[in-house]
Amino acid sequence: MTALGVVDEAGLTQTGHVRRNNEDSYLIRGDLFMIADGMGGAAAGEVASSMCAQAFAEIDLIRNRGDGALRDAIIVANTRIHDRAASDPAASGMGTTVTAALVERDGRVALANVGDSRAYLLREGALRRLTEDHSVVAELVATGQISDWEASSHPQRNVVTRVLGAEATVQVDTFWLEAQDGDVVLLCSDGLTDMVAEEEFAKLLAADKSCEQIARDLVRAALAQGGEDNVTTVLFRIGPSQAQEAAQPRTVLTQDPDLEPVDDGGGGRSRKRTVLRVMTTLGVIAILGAGSIYFLRWAHFVGADESSGHVAVYQGLPIELFGGVKLYHEVSDTHIAYAALNQATRKKLFDHTIRSDASARSVAESAGSSGP
Repeated sequence: MTALGVVDEAGLTQTGHVRRNNEDSYLIRGDLFMIADGMGGAAAGEVASSMCAQAFAEIDLIRNRGDGALRDAIIVANTRIHDRAASDPAASGMGTTVTAALVERDGRVALANVGDSRAYLLREGALRRLTEDHSVVAELVATGQISDWEASSHPQRNVVTRVLGAEATVQVDTFWLEAQDGDVVLLCSDGLTDMVAEEEFAKLLAADKSCEQIARDLVRAALAQGGEDNVTTVLFRIGPSQAQEAAQPRTVLTQDPDLEPVDDGGGGRSRKRTVLRVMTTLGVIAILGAGSIYFLRWAHFVGADESSGHVAVYQGLPIELFGGVKLYHEVSDTHIAYAALNQATRKKLFDHTIRSDASARSVAESAGSSGP
């Protein structure tokens, strides 16, 4: 039986059209692959994702393999990020997601993730999501409160419930993939999945191209759809392994200034989503024209601030219009870490019930008495 291993690999990250800084990092080190999507405002997100990448770069791949190696690196990264955030006021509240894969010598692939950066498998033309998002909208979808389509434009869609650095300990999901010849594994930040529908980037992954070309096509597709966030893709192809020299560790936190967005000719669902957002915008404008501005001033709801990692109170309606226009703004930060709350409490808090200012503040503050 022919041994399987990595026969092609590539990674690429871009700042995008909206963000000022690129807070994503990725690492490719032989048969080890990792992406991290930092958060925390200012430069703190960049620091957190880079610290995570550094922890993976330090793995002793001779003595430590499999999901244990990935879990150990994540625990080390979490401790370092948490300690840095606690000791450095400029880094307070910083954190990062992480998704990693390690290809074993028998062809099996160990995977680990925390947060909403994802791993996908393309096998014989079919795309399968390997990881489960640790996010507010994932919990809402799982409990039937919102649909997958509603999740794509939900105001809290980028709020993660599990992140490195938020707490002194972190829960890590690990699992194994029995690889087959021809498999393509993709690790990506939500800058890709928020912009490009899965059926669209599945077509790009299935193209008869090198991993480097596919990585560029994936990032271009995200930029063409708006590039509202940093976008990072790391992918590798499995095939009959060949003797190769050990790859040197390389940690990348950069953007490709020559990469421009192009229309890949797909965009069916993305264009449909754009039309629906335009229609929603026009509808809301009509409502406002009918005299509902007073209601917008009265209306408040509880949400999560992805920059601070805290439960917050917002004024307005939990609606994001076409072009990124929001009908809400934050009015109060409770300083309660939403990642530390249990799932039942998050479900109750983030249902976007419209309340008065006093009621919303009372509900938000009550979260502080809920255990993990």
